[in-house]
Amino acid sequence: MMLKNLKETKKLIDPFLLDFLDEEEKNFENQELVKEAFFKIKDFVINGKTLRGSLFLLAAQSLDQTNYKKHENDLLQIAAALELIHSGLLIHDDIIDQDEKRRGRDSVWHQYKNDASKQNYKDPKNYGQSLAICLGSITLYLAHLSLEKIAFLPEEIQKNIRQIIDQEIIKTYFAEMLDSKITLQKEVPSSEEVLEMYLFKTARYTFSLPLKLACAVNNLDDSQTNNLIKIGENLGLIFQIKDDQIGLFATEEISGKSFASDIREGKKTIFYLYLIEKANNEEKQFLFENYGQKEIDLEKIKKIQELFKKYSLIEVEILINKLSKEAKILIENVEHKKTAELLTEILDFNLNREF
Repeated sequence: MMLKNLKETKKLIDPFLLDFLDEEEKNFENQELVKEAFFKIKDFVINGKTLRGSLFLLAAQSLDQTNYKKHENDLLQIAAALELIHSGLLIHDDIIDQDEKRRGRDSVWHQYKNDASKQNYKDPKNYGQSLAICLGSITLYLAHLSLEKIAFLPEEIQKNIRQIIDQEIIKTYFAEMLDSKITLQKEVPSSEEVLEMYLFKTARYTFSLPLKLACAVNNLDDSQTNNLIKIGENLGLIFQIKDDQIGLFATEEISGKSFASDIREGKKTIFYLYLIEKANNEEKQFLFENYGQKEIDLEKIKKIQELFKKYSLIEVEILINKLSKEAKILIENVEHKKTAELLTEILDFNLNREF
């Protein structure tokens, strides 16, 4: 049911986004590289699941159907902004992680790199990453322009929306910095560091932010808002842990990334922490020598996957069950029945997701 709702809401957001981007492109058409850049942005933003924008619209609608209908166009501007922000973050994230694939296709920086190689530029990788940094930033600023087009929501609510979004995205970038630190340092991070990174890099901006914005446009009180934010955190942590599992075990066709991308990148996930804690000395030595090697062969990848299955899967399942129970208790305290039903569907979707 949740997947169907997401697909239906995506059908609202995608054409709205494309119309907005078509109009904005006209403001820059006298500059070079604009047509290609907007083509890449349009292609990128509608190629995803549109989860954040859809969750915001579904939550806003579940809280107050009348208010939703009254301000639907303004709410679509907010949903469009969330999707543009998500796209900008992903474009930058792929550069930081050196990911050549995103959603089963070349990442934006890798597209530009390939273009440069065909044109015989002297440093294709630098060119690709430089232009993708700019494109990611442009996408983030386009999100601000989308928010500027809100016309009928009260000014105080508009100001609150912009502040909520800006503060949350700053937190997301600090978590991106922490992710780089955890990945590249020699020391094994603490579980607190990894869970903090999960919370602010994925959980809050993916689930808590859309829910908090839905509360803001409906003038919910602090108690209800804080409960929904906490539910979003639990939902998001489950989502990220499942994402780690997909990154470790799923094929490229399912994950949309290079096979075993987290193993090649040396991601110090919660799976990795449980593994290092329980592995014997010989297994640890094997991990230290091979985990994070870009050119690791298939046989070694499979051996590392078996170690994750041996030591991490049960511990991760215990953690997911704990987060799920906490979320269910919090959902019981949601005053709006339709919102509680929506959140239950999202929880089930997260627990069972395979892509």
